[in-house]
Amino acid sequence: MFLLSAHFSPSFASKNPKRELKKIEKRLRTEKRKIEQAIEKEKSILTEIENTNKALRKKHEELKHYNKRLTNTNSEIDKLNEEILLLDKKLGDRKDILKTRLRSLYKQQHGIIADVLISARDYHDLIKKIRYISFIADHDNRLIESYNSGMEELSGKMARLEGLRKDLESSRKKIRIKTVEMKKEREKKDQLLASIKSKRGSYEKMVKELEESSKNLRELIKKIEIRKKAARYAGKGFGKQRGRLPWPVVGKVLVPFGRHNDPEYNIPTFRKGIEIKADLGTAVLAVAGGRVVYADWFKGYGLLVIVDHGDGYHTLYANLSEIFHKTGDIIKRRQAVGKAGESGVLNVPSLYFEIRHKGKPVDPLKWLRNMKN
Repeated sequence: MFLLSAHFSPSFASKNPKRELKKIEKRLRTEKRKIEQAIEKEKSILTEIENTNKALRKKHEELKHYNKRLTNTNSEIDKLNEEILLLDKKLGDRKDILKTRLRSLYKQQHGIIADVLISARDYHDLIKKIRYISFIADHDNRLIESYNSGMEELSGKMARLEGLRKDLESSRKKIRIKTVEMKKEREKKDQLLASIKSKRGSYEKMVKELEESSKNLRELIKKIEIRKKAARYAGKGFGKQRGRLPWPVVGKVLVPFGRHNDPEYNIPTFRKGIEIKADLGTAVLAVAGGRVVYADWFKGYGLLVIVDHGDGYHTLYANLSEIFHKTGDIIKRRQAVGKAGESGVLNVPSLYFEIRHKGKPVDPLKWLRNMKN
């Protein structure tokens, strides 16, 4: 106030008002440039959150892959251990037989074979005894070959077991690494959300971006209505299901539909749908049959599925971690459309659900059946 009164006091202005005006205009331009520079430096809060969510989802999928690999490797190791025990028992039996035969061969070296041959009564008896001795020798050779073959098989299985154990340890190591990476990504997301909530301006910007995303979504639905008019789902009767629709997931409503103030900053917001608490990976079910008209990433909504139920009715399922259908698919009532993911704003596993009629959002709680029913 003192500076302004100094700038515009009659005595001061009478000296050189034009010069003072130029100074003020120059300072104004400088401040505007600073604001423009600050705006340029600001990043989209929603984009940052979505990027972190994408990174988390990727790490989650990698963790699932290595956990599955770990389970499969453990099963292989158990199976191989059983095979090794069985083979080891067989080799033990063969070894006992070979010991008996070796003792017999040792005795034969001391003239038993010669005695057998000499004791032959005639030529035919001699031929018979020679064939018998050859048969025993062949049998002994087969025993030795069988034992050697079994030992080679055992050696191969032991080497395979060692390889599987190394693979198991590698998978465990990768799981530990991915778990740490996921923890870091979650911490990064938590820090980002804490930063957002600590600055009212940033939080207001996020709310505006959500409103903009909702507006864009409404425009998208209008375009879909026009583009899909010829192939629109010919379903009837959705409007008669008010108060009787099944829930897409069973859980507590975290954020209701409609206008309310943010409890921390008292910022007025309007929610065009409801946020339902759900465990990560829970199957999200269609509340009615229809045609999938959108199944992809949408800014502010994450992975999003929109279902056309005919008569201008659409349902929206957002914050998904997986999508099961593509645009154009016909789905039935209670058929899974995807899996529940994590809300970019609430930072908890949940499903964001909307019902729209001719592009206008309506309160889903008035359409979903009472939980007690």
